[in-house]
Amino acid sequence: MRPSNLVPVTALLSATAALGSWYVWIATEAPAGPEAVSQQGQGGTLALRETTLTVPQVDYEPAIYYRQGDPYPHLDFARVNNDRVVRKQHVAVILENDYVRLTLLPQMGRVYALYYKPTGHDELWRNDIVTVGGGLNDTGWWIWIGGVEYTLPGDEHGTTWSTPWTWAVLENSQRRKTVRMQVEELGTGLRETIDVSLYPARAYYEARIRIANPTDMTVHYAHWVNPQWTPGGHNELTDNTEFIIPTEKILIAGKWQENMGPSPQPWAGNRYRFIKGWAKMGDLMADDLTEGFYSAYSHDEEEGIVRVFDKEKTPGVDVWSYGYRTTRIPMGSGAPNKGYVEMWGGTSKLYPDETRPLHPGASVEWTEWMYPYHGTKGLTFADRELAVNFRLDPSVRRLVLGVCPSGEWRGVIELWDSAALEQPAGSARPLRSWPTRLRPGAPFLRTIDLSQPAYDHVSGIRLRLGSDQAGWRILGPELRSGPRDP
Repeated sequence: MRPSNLVPVTALLSATAALGSWYVWIATEAPAGPEAVSQQGQGGTLALRETTLTVPQVDYEPAIYYRQGDPYPHLDFARVNNDRVVRKQHVAVILENDYVRLTLLPQMGRVYALYYKPTGHDELWRNDIVTVGGGLNDTGWWIWIGGVEYTLPGDEHGTTWSTPWTWAVLENSQRRKTVRMQVEELGTGLRETIDVSLYPARAYYEARIRIANPTDMTVHYAHWVNPQWTPGGHNELTDNTEFIIPTEKILIAGKWQENMGPSPQPWAGNRYRFIKGWAKMGDLMADDLTEGFYSAYSHDEEEGIVRVFDKEKTPGVDVWSYGYRTTRIPMGSGAPNKGYVEMWGGTSKLYPDETRPLHPGASVEWTEWMYPYHGTKGLTFADRELAVNFRLDPSVRRLVLGVCPSGEWRGVIELWDSAALEQPAGSARPLRSWPTRLRPGAPFLRTIDLSQPAYDHVSGIRLRLGSDQAGWRILGPELRSGPRDP
């Protein structure tokens, strides 16, 4: 929002109707990309290695068959031997730096694991024994393996997960490690290229995605990335996991309204912001984003994971869950598991039916980032460099301020009276100031008591982060009643 729309502190402390609203805006340009050195360290280790990864799976492959004139693989479920487990060997590429270890299964076009070294946790759900089930797509089935999948051309999980991908190491320097994964969608002829990169001293992996139409016909498509998140390191959602989406309202598709209620619904204070609110399986969509990120955060482990992206190119967010403490998780071994959350991001706003046209010879391309963070007590804003929690609890006049960077970050964290911040540069001083040097293993966290006399005459509250050299982010607080919802 613009500065004129920010609410004064005195009003914030008494306002209850606005609880949960997003008061976030960026006043200046964000710091430059990975090539910049002003705020981000360039040192540290960076490695790439190819290996073979053995993953147990139900013996389903002999049940795959093809139909005449149909390019897709189908599955005869009557021939799937669920009691027979085989050890499937996969080509794996491991990218690693000081903060994360990323495992790719490039012949599947899949990110399989994202291990966060500061906490010692993997953030992605993985099945203990890979299994299969039905799917509402042109193949008629899907594979429960875990990780992050990139899907075309639409429908439930698309089809590209079922097609062999080609791959190559595109760059293996000390500046960057990049693996290119490519696939042709068999029914439409669309070609997808994903360049997955890891940089020194950064906890994010970067995915540069390109969809091209080499055919002579216009193709209607939707691309969705499906991360299966379990932040906190338990390979399942913890009881106080929060789903963070910068939106004002959500939409519920008709087939899920019996489980989840009417559509639309306001997102502020909504029960579905926490996994505890999901009494049943269901699916919700964001109705317009105010910022280009979304996240899942485990308040039990104080750890989250965030996807950052261009909201104009990928405006869709779809959240799906089995529900709270469900017994329906398809663990191949049959072991109990509290499940994962699928927080989809798409080129279309509505999942899975909405599509966009891609004309002959045309292409679309974007870059996105995904990284773990911790120690912030939640999240209200994120970009490629910083995960920020700036939250005001009016009921107890308390401000929570947490910052976890995706890499080494130097700058100043300042708390300002909004009126003072509008004055000419150098004519006013912040209420509080913390020169900091942060890294993923050392986040910043402060709790500020606004009932102190020093804040009696503050007209509004803002957070400023950065430096004159690298640029400033200016944020307003999100209102939230109580330490957690619901």
